[in-house]
Amino acid sequence: MNILSIAYYTFIRNIRDVKAMLAFILLPILMILILGKALDSAYTPKKIDPMNVGYFSKDDGLLNNSLNEFFTAKETRTILEVKKVNTFKDGMDQVKSGKLKGLVYLEKGMSNSYENGEHVNINFYSKEKNSYVQPVLESFVRTFNIGNTLIKINGQQVQPNSNPSIIKEVKIVTEGKIPRGIDYYSLTALFQSLLFGAIFGVFAITKDLGNHTNLRMNTAPIQTSKIILGKLAGSTLTLYGISLFIFLISKFVFQANLNGSLWLILLVLFLFSAIAVAFGMILAYISKSTMTSALSIFIIGTILTLVAGGFSRMDGKVIEMLSYLSPNTYAQKALFTNIFEGTFTQSNIFGLVIYTIIVIALTFITGRRRVA
Repeated sequence: MNILSIAYYTFIRNIRDVKAMLAFILLPILMILILGKALDSAYTPKKIDPMNVGYFSKDDGLLNNSLNEFFTAKETRTILEVKKVNTFKDGMDQVKSGKLKGLVYLEKGMSNSYENGEHVNINFYSKEKNSYVQPVLESFVRTFNIGNTLIKINGQQVQPNSNPSIIKEVKIVTEGKIPRGIDYYSLTALFQSLLFGAIFGVFAITKDLGNHTNLRMNTAPIQTSKIILGKLAGSTLTLYGISLFIFLISKFVFQANLNGSLWLILLVLFLFSAIAVAFGMILAYISKSTMTSALSIFIIGTILTLVAGGFSRMDGKVIEMLSYLSPNTYAQKALFTNIFEGTFTQSNIFGLVIYTIIVIALTFITGRRRVA
Protein backbone atom coordinates (compact mmCIF):
# COMPACT_ATOMS: atom_id res chain seq x y z
CA MET A 1 0.00 0.00 0.00
CA ASN A 2 2.91 2.35 0.75
CA ILE A 3 4.25 1.85 -2.79
CA LEU A 4 0.86 2.70 -4.32
CA SER A 5 0.51 5.79 -2.14
CA ILE A 6 3.96 7.09 -3.09
CA ALA A 7 3.30 6.35 -6.76
CA TYR A 8 -0.07 8.11 -6.61
CA TYR A 9 1.21 11.29 -4.95
CA THR A 10 4.25 11.39 -7.24
CA PHE A 11 1.93 11.19 -10.23
CA ILE A 12 -0.39 13.89 -8.84
CA ARG A 13 2.53 16.20 -8.11
CA ASN A 14 3.83 15.77 -11.66
CA ILE A 15 0.55 16.54 -13.42
CA ARG A 16 0.01 19.57 -11.20
CA ASP A 17 3.24 21.01 -12.56
CA VAL A 18 1.39 22.59 -15.47
CA LYS A 19 4.42 24.26 -17.04
CA ALA A 20 6.41 21.02 -17.18
CA MET A 21 3.46 19.06 -18.53
CA LEU A 22 2.75 21.60 -21.28
CA ALA A 23 6.43 21.76 -22.24
CA PHE A 24 6.77 17.99 -22.59
CA ILE A 25 3.52 17.73 -24.56
CA LEU A 26 3.87 20.71 -26.90
CA LEU A 27 7.61 20.43 -27.63
CA PRO A 28 7.52 16.95 -29.24
CA ILE A 29 4.31 17.80 -31.10
CA LEU A 30 5.96 20.86 -32.62
CA MET A 31 9.12 18.89 -33.43
CA ILE A 32 7.11 16.18 -35.18
CA LEU A 33 5.12 18.74 -37.15
CA ILE A 34 8.09 20.90 -38.17
CA LEU A 35 10.61 18.14 -38.94
CA GLY A 36 8.03 15.82 -40.45
CA LYS A 37 6.70 18.41 -42.88
CA ALA A 38 9.96 20.23 -43.62
CA LEU A 39 11.99 17.08 -44.31
CA ASP A 40 9.26 14.99 -45.91
CA SER A 41 10.87 15.25 -49.35
CA ALA A 42 14.07 13.70 -47.99
CA TYR A 43 12.16 10.50 -47.17
CA THR A 44 10.16 10.32 -50.39
CA PRO A 45 12.07 8.36 -53.05
CA LYS A 46 12.40 10.25 -56.32
CA LYS A 47 14.58 7.79 -58.21
CA ILE A 48 15.12 4.05 -57.94
CA ASP A 49 18.50 2.87 -59.19
CA PRO A 50 18.55 -0.17 -61.49
CA MET A 51 18.64 -3.46 -59.59
CA ASN A 52 21.32 -6.03 -60.32
CA VAL A 53 19.69 -9.24 -61.55
CA GLY A 54 21.35 -12.42 -62.78
CA TYR A 55 20.21 -14.36 -65.87
CA PHE A 56 21.01 -17.94 -66.76
CA SER A 57 19.35 -19.84 -69.60
CA LYS A 58 19.61 -23.39 -70.90
CA ASP A 59 16.94 -22.60 -73.49
CA ASP A 60 17.97 -21.51 -76.99
CA GLY A 61 14.61 -20.82 -78.59
CA LEU A 62 12.01 -18.09 -78.94
CA LEU A 63 11.50 -17.52 -75.24
CA ASN A 64 15.21 -17.01 -74.57
CA ASN A 65 15.61 -14.65 -77.53
CA SER A 66 12.58 -12.59 -76.53
CA LEU A 67 13.73 -12.33 -72.94
CA ASN A 68 17.18 -11.20 -74.07
CA GLU A 69 15.59 -8.46 -76.20
CA PHE A 70 13.43 -7.44 -73.26
CA PHE A 71 16.42 -7.17 -70.89
CA THR A 72 18.46 -5.07 -73.37
CA ALA A 73 15.60 -2.66 -74.13
CA LYS A 74 16.18 0.92 -73.03
CA GLU A 75 13.07 1.02 -70.84
CA THR A 76 14.06 -2.17 -69.03
CA ARG A 77 17.63 -1.05 -68.42
CA THR A 78 16.37 1.91 -66.41
CA ILE A 79 14.90 -0.60 -63.95
CA LEU A 80 17.06 -3.71 -64.21
CA GLU A 81 20.75 -4.22 -64.79
CA VAL A 82 20.87 -7.80 -66.04
CA LYS A 83 24.08 -9.78 -65.72
CA LYS A 84 24.47 -13.16 -67.40
CA VAL A 85 26.02 -15.78 -65.15
CA ASN A 86 27.98 -18.85 -66.22
CA THR A 87 26.13 -21.44 -64.17
CA PHE A 88 22.97 -21.73 -62.12
CA LYS A 89 25.04 -22.35 -58.98
CA ASP A 90 27.14 -19.25 -59.60
CA GLY A 91 24.00 -17.16 -59.92
CA MET A 92 22.45 -18.57 -56.73
CA ASP A 93 25.68 -17.96 -54.81
CA GLN A 94 25.62 -14.30 -55.86
CA VAL A 95 21.98 -14.00 -54.79
CA LYS A 96 22.79 -15.48 -51.37
CA SER A 97 25.76 -13.14 -50.92
CA GLY A 98 23.69 -10.09 -51.87
CA LYS A 99 25.61 -9.25 -55.06
CA LEU A 100 22.46 -9.91 -57.07
CA LYS A 101 18.90 -9.01 -56.12
CA GLY A 102 17.63 -12.09 -57.89
CA LEU A 103 18.23 -14.72 -60.56
CA VAL A 104 16.09 -15.39 -63.65
CA TYR A 105 16.44 -18.96 -64.91
CA LEU A 106 15.11 -20.65 -68.06
CA GLU A 107 15.16 -24.41 -68.18
CA LYS A 108 16.16 -26.36 -71.28
CA GLY A 109 13.48 -26.79 -73.94
CA MET A 110 11.09 -24.18 -72.55
CA SER A 111 10.52 -22.58 -75.96
CA ASN A 112 9.56 -25.93 -77.50
CA SER A 113 7.17 -26.63 -74.64
CA TYR A 114 5.58 -23.22 -75.06
CA GLU A 115 5.13 -23.65 -78.83
CA ASN A 116 3.48 -27.02 -78.18
CA GLY A 117 0.90 -25.30 -75.98
CA GLU A 118 2.24 -26.49 -72.64
CA HIS A 119 2.42 -24.46 -69.46
CA VAL A 120 5.91 -23.25 -68.70
CA ASN A 121 7.38 -21.27 -65.80
CA ILE A 122 10.01 -18.56 -65.80
CA ASN A 123 11.95 -19.30 -62.62
CA PHE A 124 12.93 -16.40 -60.43
CA TYR A 125 14.89 -16.69 -57.19
CA SER A 126 15.37 -13.95 -54.60
CA LYS A 127 16.13 -13.55 -50.88
CA GLU A 128 13.61 -10.72 -50.62
CA LYS A 129 10.06 -11.44 -49.55
CA ASN A 130 8.62 -8.81 -51.91
CA SER A 131 10.91 -8.34 -54.89
CA TYR A 132 10.39 -5.45 -57.30
CA VAL A 133 11.75 -7.64 -60.12
CA GLN A 134 8.60 -9.76 -60.06
CA PRO A 135 6.24 -7.17 -61.64
CA VAL A 136 8.86 -6.48 -64.34
CA LEU A 137 8.85 -10.16 -65.30
CA GLU A 138 5.07 -10.16 -65.24
CA SER A 139 5.14 -7.28 -67.73
CA PHE A 140 7.30 -9.35 -70.06
CA VAL A 141 4.99 -12.37 -69.68
CA ARG A 142 1.88 -10.40 -70.61
CA THR A 143 3.55 -8.73 -73.59
CA PHE A 144 5.06 -12.00 -74.80
CA ASN A 145 1.77 -13.90 -74.59
CA ILE A 146 -0.27 -11.21 -76.29
CA GLY A 147 2.31 -10.71 -79.07
CA ASN A 148 2.61 -14.39 -79.89
CA THR A 149 -1.14 -14.90 -79.76
CA LEU A 150 -1.66 -12.06 -82.29
CA ILE A 151 0.97 -13.58 -84.59
CA LYS A 152 -0.80 -16.92 -84.54
CA ILE A 153 -4.19 -15.34 -85.15
CA ASN A 154 -3.05 -13.07 -87.99
CA GLY A 155 -0.44 -15.15 -89.70
CA GLN A 156 -0.55 -18.73 -88.57
CA GLN A 157 -2.99 -21.38 -87.53
CA VAL A 158 -3.76 -21.20 -83.86
CA GLN A 159 -2.85 -24.31 -81.94
CA PRO A 160 -5.97 -26.08 -80.62
CA ASN A 161 -4.65 -26.22 -77.11
CA SER A 162 -2.90 -22.83 -77.12
CA ASN A 163 -3.78 -20.30 -74.47
CA PRO A 164 -3.11 -16.53 -74.32
CA SER A 165 -2.00 -16.93 -70.68
CA ILE A 166 0.08 -20.03 -71.26
CA ILE A 167 3.02 -18.87 -69.12
CA LYS A 168 2.30 -19.10 -65.43
CA GLU A 169 2.17 -15.71 -63.74
CA VAL A 170 2.85 -15.50 -60.01
CA LYS A 171 1.34 -12.28 -58.70
CA ILE A 172 2.81 -10.56 -55.69
CA VAL A 173 1.78 -7.44 -53.78
CA THR A 174 4.47 -4.82 -54.30
CA GLU A 175 2.90 -1.76 -52.74
CA GLY A 176 5.71 -1.21 -50.26
CA LYS A 177 5.22 0.85 -47.14
CA ILE A 178 7.80 3.60 -47.30
CA PRO A 179 7.94 5.91 -44.26
CA ARG A 180 7.34 9.57 -44.97
CA GLY A 181 8.98 12.34 -43.00
CA ILE A 182 5.98 12.61 -40.68
CA ASP A 183 6.05 8.84 -40.09
CA TYR A 184 9.75 8.83 -39.30
CA TYR A 185 9.77 11.76 -36.90
CA SER A 186 6.53 10.72 -35.20
CA LEU A 187 8.60 7.95 -33.66
CA THR A 188 12.11 9.38 -33.42
CA ALA A 189 11.01 12.75 -32.01
CA LEU A 190 8.70 10.96 -29.59
CA PHE A 191 11.53 8.83 -28.19
CA GLN A 192 13.81 11.86 -28.00
CA SER A 193 11.21 13.76 -26.00
CA LEU A 194 10.74 10.75 -23.71
CA LEU A 195 14.48 10.74 -23.02
CA PHE A 196 14.25 14.39 -22.04
CA GLY A 197 11.25 13.36 -19.95
CA ALA A 198 13.79 11.82 -17.59
CA ILE A 199 13.42 15.16 -15.81
CA PHE A 200 10.31 13.73 -14.14
CA GLY A 201 12.56 11.15 -12.52
CA VAL A 202 14.80 13.99 -11.39
CA PHE A 203 11.83 15.90 -9.93
CA ALA A 204 10.79 12.81 -7.98
CA ILE A 205 14.10 13.01 -6.08
CA THR A 206 15.18 16.67 -6.01
CA LYS A 207 11.79 18.10 -5.04
CA ASP A 208 11.81 15.94 -1.93
CA LEU A 209 15.33 17.13 -1.20
CA GLY A 210 14.27 20.75 -1.60
CA ASN A 211 11.32 20.64 0.80
CA HIS A 212 12.98 18.11 3.13
CA THR A 213 10.26 15.54 2.52
CA ASN A 214 12.99 12.96 2.14
CA LEU A 215 13.95 13.38 5.79
CA ARG A 216 10.44 12.49 6.93
CA MET A 217 10.26 9.56 4.52
CA ASN A 218 13.62 8.23 5.64
CA THR A 219 12.49 8.21 9.27
CA ALA A 220 9.12 6.67 8.43
CA PRO A 221 8.62 2.90 8.88
CA ILE A 222 8.94 2.12 5.18
CA GLN A 223 11.72 0.43 3.29
CA THR A 224 13.94 2.53 1.03
CA SER A 225 13.33 0.15 -1.87
CA LYS A 226 9.58 0.80 -1.62
CA ILE A 227 10.15 4.56 -1.73
CA ILE A 228 12.31 4.20 -4.83
CA LEU A 229 9.81 1.87 -6.51
CA GLY A 230 6.89 4.18 -5.72
CA LYS A 231 8.61 7.23 -7.17
CA LEU A 232 9.69 5.23 -10.21
CA ALA A 233 6.15 3.96 -10.81
CA GLY A 234 4.49 7.36 -10.38
CA SER A 235 6.89 9.19 -12.68
CA THR A 236 6.79 6.39 -15.25
CA LEU A 237 3.00 6.60 -15.31
CA THR A 238 3.26 10.36 -15.91
CA LEU A 239 5.66 10.01 -18.83
CA TYR A 240 3.73 7.04 -20.23
CA GLY A 241 0.54 9.11 -20.28
CA ILE A 242 2.35 11.89 -22.16
CA SER A 243 3.70 9.39 -24.70
CA LEU A 244 0.22 7.98 -25.34
CA PHE A 245 -1.21 11.47 -25.88
CA ILE A 246 1.54 12.35 -28.38
CA PHE A 247 1.02 8.99 -30.10
CA LEU A 248 -2.70 9.73 -30.57
CA ILE A 249 -1.96 13.24 -31.90
CA SER A 250 0.57 11.85 -34.40
CA LYS A 251 -1.76 9.11 -35.60
CA PHE A 252 -5.10 10.90 -35.84
CA VAL A 253 -4.17 14.59 -36.27
CA PHE A 254 -0.93 14.38 -38.28
CA GLN A 255 -2.10 11.16 -40.02
CA ALA A 256 1.23 9.43 -39.43
CA ASN A 257 1.43 5.76 -40.34
CA LEU A 258 1.50 4.11 -36.91
CA ASN A 259 -0.63 1.14 -37.91
CA GLY A 260 1.46 -1.53 -36.27
CA SER A 261 0.58 -3.96 -33.52
CA LEU A 262 -1.12 -1.89 -30.81
CA TRP A 263 0.05 -4.07 -27.94
CA LEU A 264 3.65 -3.86 -29.18
CA ILE A 265 3.49 -0.06 -29.45
CA LEU A 266 2.04 0.20 -25.92
CA LEU A 267 4.71 -2.14 -24.56
CA VAL A 268 7.59 -0.28 -26.19
CA LEU A 269 6.34 3.11 -25.00
CA PHE A 270 5.94 1.81 -21.45
CA LEU A 271 9.41 0.25 -21.32
CA PHE A 272 10.98 3.37 -22.78
CA SER A 273 9.16 5.60 -20.27
CA ALA A 274 10.49 3.44 -17.43
CA ILE A 275 14.02 3.64 -18.86
CA ALA A 276 13.88 7.44 -19.11
CA VAL A 277 12.52 7.92 -15.58
CA ALA A 278 15.06 5.50 -14.09
CA PHE A 279 17.82 7.33 -15.95
CA GLY A 280 16.67 10.65 -14.47
CA MET A 281 16.50 9.22 -10.94
CA ILE A 282 20.05 7.86 -11.23
CA LEU A 283 21.37 11.28 -12.21
CA ALA A 284 19.41 12.93 -9.41
CA TYR A 285 20.69 10.51 -6.79
CA ILE A 286 24.27 11.08 -7.94
CA SER A 287 24.20 14.90 -8.36
CA LYS A 288 21.38 15.90 -5.95
CA SER A 289 20.90 18.91 -8.23
CA THR A 290 18.03 19.61 -10.61
CA MET A 291 20.16 21.90 -12.79
CA THR A 292 23.07 19.49 -13.09
CA SER A 293 20.78 16.55 -13.80
CA ALA A 294 18.77 18.50 -16.40
CA LEU A 295 21.94 19.57 -18.23
CA SER A 296 23.22 15.98 -18.19
CA ILE A 297 19.88 14.73 -19.56
CA PHE A 298 20.01 17.22 -22.42
CA ILE A 299 23.58 16.33 -23.42
CA ILE A 300 23.30 12.55 -23.03
CA GLY A 301 19.78 12.45 -24.51
CA THR A 302 20.91 14.39 -27.58
CA ILE A 303 23.89 12.06 -28.13
CA LEU A 304 21.77 8.92 -27.70
CA THR A 305 19.19 10.28 -30.15
CA LEU A 306 21.90 11.24 -32.64
CA VAL A 307 23.64 7.84 -32.77
CA ALA A 308 20.25 6.10 -33.05
CA GLY A 309 19.40 8.14 -36.18
CA GLY A 310 16.77 10.23 -34.41
CA PHE A 311 17.66 13.40 -36.32
CA SER A 312 18.54 11.75 -39.62
CA ARG A 313 19.55 8.31 -40.78
CA MET A 314 23.29 7.80 -40.33
CA ASP A 315 25.68 5.11 -41.58
CA GLY A 316 29.11 3.97 -40.50
CA LYS A 317 30.60 1.24 -38.31
CA VAL A 318 31.38 3.60 -35.42
CA ILE A 319 27.85 5.01 -35.41
CA GLU A 320 26.41 1.51 -35.63
CA MET A 321 28.45 0.34 -32.63
CA LEU A 322 27.49 3.40 -30.57
CA SER A 323 23.83 3.01 -31.53
CA TYR A 324 23.56 -0.17 -29.46
CA LEU A 325 24.21 1.92 -26.34
CA SER A 326 21.06 3.91 -27.03
CA PRO A 327 17.61 2.64 -26.00
CA ASN A 328 16.22 4.63 -28.95
CA THR A 329 17.80 2.12 -31.33
CA TYR A 330 15.92 -0.86 -29.93
CA ALA A 331 12.62 1.01 -29.61
CA GLN A 332 12.76 2.55 -33.09
CA LYS A 333 13.77 -0.67 -34.83
CA ALA A 334 11.09 -2.65 -33.01
CA LEU A 335 8.32 -0.29 -34.16
CA PHE A 336 9.65 0.55 -37.63
CA THR A 337 10.00 -3.12 -38.59
CA ASN A 338 6.56 -3.91 -37.20
CA ILE A 339 4.78 -0.97 -38.85
CA PHE A 340 6.51 -0.89 -42.23
CA GLU A 341 7.55 -4.52 -42.69
CA GLY A 342 4.88 -6.29 -40.67
CA THR A 343 7.46 -8.32 -38.74
CA PHE A 344 8.12 -8.81 -35.05
CA THR A 345 11.80 -8.53 -34.06
CA GLN A 346 12.31 -10.35 -30.79
CA SER A 347 15.93 -9.20 -30.55
CA ASN A 348 14.97 -5.53 -30.32
CA ILE A 349 12.27 -6.18 -27.72
CA PHE A 350 14.67 -8.37 -25.76
CA GLY A 351 17.31 -5.61 -25.94
CA LEU A 352 14.81 -3.05 -24.65
CA VAL A 353 13.77 -5.32 -21.77
CA ILE A 354 17.41 -5.92 -20.77
CA TYR A 355 18.07 -2.17 -20.97
CA THR A 356 15.07 -1.55 -18.68
CA ILE A 357 16.25 -4.11 -16.13
CA ILE A 358 19.76 -2.65 -16.06
CA VAL A 359 18.77 1.00 -15.51
CA ILE A 360 16.14 0.10 -12.89
CA ALA A 361 18.71 -2.01 -11.04
CA LEU A 362 21.13 0.94 -11.14
CA THR A 363 18.36 3.16 -9.78
CA PHE A 364 17.94 0.97 -6.71
CA ILE A 365 21.72 0.72 -6.22
CA THR A 366 22.35 4.48 -6.41
CA GLY A 367 19.17 5.27 -4.47
CA ARG A 368 19.95 3.01 -1.51
CA ARG A 369 23.52 4.23 -1.28
CA ARG A 370 22.62 7.91 -1.45
CA VAL A 371 19.81 7.62 1.05
CA ALA A 372 21.78 5.49 3.50
